Amino acid sequence: MNKLLILWLLLISISPILAQKNISLENILHRIEETHPDLKMMDAKVKELDAYAEGARNWEAPKFGAGFFMTPYNYMMWSRAGALYHEGMNQGMGSFMVQGEQMIPNRKMLDAEERYMKSMSGMEVAQKGVMRNMLFAEAKMAYYRWLVLEKKKNVLKESQNLLRYMIESAEVRYKYNQEKLSSIYKAKAALLDLDRMNLMFDGDIRQQKVMLNTLMLQDRAADFQIDTLSLAYLYPNTPLNLDTTAVINRSDLKVIDQSLTISRYKQEVEFQKLKPMFGVQYGHMFAFGNQWQFTLMGMVTIPFAKWSSRQIKANIKGLDYQRQAYNKQREGLTNQILGNLADRQVMMQSYQTQIKQYENEQFPALRKRYQSTLLAYEQNTDELFMVLDAWMELKMARMNQLDLLQQLLQAQVEYEKELEKR
Repeated sequence: MNKLLILWLLLISISPILAQKNISLENILHRIEETHPDLKMMDAKVKELDAYAEGARNWEAPKFGAGFFMTPYNYMMWSRAGALYHEGMNQGMGSFMVQGEQMIPNRKMLDAEERYMKSMSGMEVAQKGVMRNMLFAEAKMAYYRWLVLEKKKNVLKESQNLLRYMIESAEVRYKYNQEKLSSIYKAKAALLDLDRMNLMFDGDIRQQKVMLNTLMLQDRAADFQIDTLSLAYLYPNTPLNLDTTAVINRSDLKVIDQSLTISRYKQEVEFQKLKPMFGVQYGHMFAFGNQWQFTLMGMVTIPFAKWSSRQIKANIKGLDYQRQAYNKQREGLTNQILGNLADRQVMMQSYQTQIKQYENEQFPALRKRYQSTLLAYEQNTDELFMVLDAWMELKMARMNQLDLLQQLLQAQVEYEKELEKR
């Protein structure tokens, strides 16, 4: 019975841990792409502009009119008898007219308008890529901070176990006057400081969890764990010979390219405005006399006249300068991106070299120092404060290495952001 009770209590204690979801970075990025409202807003804008483009080939609405035409104010003269009596005319004067008018647009103008309208949604598609890249970078940064904090907590856990062992050993020695009380208090103070750091790291982890929950559009208090085994250094020896082909697919460059496309199509529309537009007008008169009449007229606009084309030509010239500005903006942005990539590469290589130096040189030396002082302490040839100093130096070195790892991962996220790498 007691064994069953113990097993039941054990299952209750571990059930919250089992209930926590273990989420990888890829799953988080997928969730953001599927649910984030900013990205959904961009999708809606694309559909909005595509809907507007469906009406690009619209003709000007026809005009219809009806009314009296060349009709005298004296209504007595509308009839044949009245006209004969007043003017000696053989038929009534005036008529009732029905008239219709339709302007026929230039087919090339419609083609240009359609291309221009359809190109507008491409801008929103590129802007969505920029927004997605920013959100992914925020998620990666929070994920990697959390991952490094978990590694720091593991270092603290190991250090706490070592300190407890030293404190227990020192308290036994103190009973036999083989240890100083001040050294024991120093060790206990160091243990309390580790507890404080552990609480600080727990608070930082909760902050990263809230940020990731917010990005995934789920309950801010939703509990989950990350995959702490998925860490990898992606660019250990990246060469510094990047060219423009490495960043050709960046969304912000596509935004500029799309702006150039829109400007070119807008200029085509302006060019077509310099061409004439034709129209037709037809009118039918129901005469009050015996003779019905009609009018049939052709119409043409004259936009190429000097007094009517000044604004169109100015717009065309302004769009030329606009494209020049976009080209220079693209050139400057590309140069800045390549510079940022080279800078991040140098940073990552520097951090990796320092991390390896800690792993291959400093840690072995500090471990040997700690082990030798601990052995000397156990053989009563050294004091506790020397062991504590060796232990604190080793702990600080491991924390410094993890700080470098955090900086490396931050540089890696920025590097991936520049390349717009998922």
